[in-house]
Amino acid sequence: MIWQALRWLSPLALFAWCAAASQAQVPAPAAPAASAVMDLLRQAAPKVVPFSADEIDRVQAGKGLTDCFWVGTVSPSTFNILSPDLAVTYWISQFRLPAGAKLVLKGEYPRARYMSFASYNPQGQPVDGLADDAIAPDAGSVNPFRPGAQRLATPRQFTVTVQARSLQAGVRVDEATRPANTIFVPTDEPTYQLWLRVYAPDAGLGPLGGAKLPRPVMTLADGSQVDGNALCRGYVVKDRAVRDFRASKAGNQAVFAVPGAKAPYHPAQPVPRWNGFYNPLLTMASVLINTPFEEARSRMDATRRSGFYGTLDNYYMSAYVDDRYGELLVIQGKAPRTPHTLQGNPVMDANVDLRYWSFCKGRSIHDGAVDACLMDEQVPQDANQRYTLVVSTPANRPANARAECGVAWLPWGVGDGMDNPHGGYVIHRHMKPSPGFTQSLWATQKPGDEAATLGEYYPVAAYLGKAAFEARGCPVKP
Repeated sequence: MIWQALRWLSPLALFAWCAAASQAQVPAPAAPAASAVMDLLRQAAPKVVPFSADEIDRVQAGKGLTDCFWVGTVSPSTFNILSPDLAVTYWISQFRLPAGAKLVLKGEYPRARYMSFASYNPQGQPVDGLADDAIAPDAGSVNPFRPGAQRLATPRQFTVTVQARSLQAGVRVDEATRPANTIFVPTDEPTYQLWLRVYAPDAGLGPLGGAKLPRPVMTLADGSQVDGNALCRGYVVKDRAVRDFRASKAGNQAVFAVPGAKAPYHPAQPVPRWNGFYNPLLTMASVLINTPFEEARSRMDATRRSGFYGTLDNYYMSAYVDDRYGELLVIQGKAPRTPHTLQGNPVMDANVDLRYWSFCKGRSIHDGAVDACLMDEQVPQDANQRYTLVVSTPANRPANARAECGVAWLPWGVGDGMDNPHGGYVIHRHMKPSPGFTQSLWATQKPGDEAATLGEYYPVAAYLGKAAFEARGCPVKP
């Protein structure tokens, strides 16, 4: 069976984090057609591509985003890799933590939509996370991220401790066992990776939302303290701190050539099909949709595991797209309510469904860059919270694809980043749903239930001609 054969791919490094669990499985002999599909999927196996310290310095030079502890960033102007949300800057540190040592980060809450720390194992899987609203402020300070909080209040200082603990990727830490303001890193590793994320800083305040990068102080087993340049010289490891995860161009193109694919511009379908992210292998196998091998995907492991350097606070879904099906990709749905923060709003709204949502136009697992994104506040809504989003090339942008007509526009960009200017994918993010909101991606239980779970919040996507969309007028009629 092809589904049995697919399990065998992970020991061949289809995804490094799946290897240990699947090496004991022995695949059944595969039919010739199944063997061909296996070969295609193997060719597309992504690999870790680390960057040297010299390359990190070259890319970060002159940007003013890093220091000796936070050595690299993922951002539009630096490393646009790993399918990032372009409303976010991701800061990366890689360091050693000697036995018995403790690392403390002294920081200030930014003026932004969201902030978090996340730790990762050597395979890039998230193993722990500490979000802004879970970080208690220092005495006399205010946490501006909690529902109903005064967002502009001062002082706004916090202290976070980094502590080693046995962790399992994909399994959340039992919060009852977490000391206050503590994030865990895995035990018994030569180096640890910690990421800081700041989403959607208030307008005009820079990527850090007017704050400074958290300052590390290390207390060694003998009680002595190390900070500043001495800490960085002794314990920070810049080399390979920034890592991409990508397939070869030939491999990614080969996996699109699944035998018997029915759609003319496979893997994009004439009616775009959203697929929730459950684990990397299942996502890779979405190329089997609308092929003779699609049934295999329904029998694969659908355990939820985050992707390479993902975050535990987001769930995603994505769809392959190709504008040869139509000049425009039009996406419509009901918008979950989120706080408004970009213009320096004074209060963190508590009457919301999600903390954040966005749409991004990405390329491929060979070229992990993202061409453009729009976050919730940048997408116009009507009186019923409905939105219309158009994705197209600048040449095909309809005259009424503008905010005054109630339409958000997202540029198509370079395509899939590997010689197909028409292709790529669209990704939709949901962050931190409120307890009473049951129609988010967080509520999905199995592949294929996205539309039923999201209901009116499901983004319906369809291709349309430019003239037909312009005929809808301004404001745009449904």
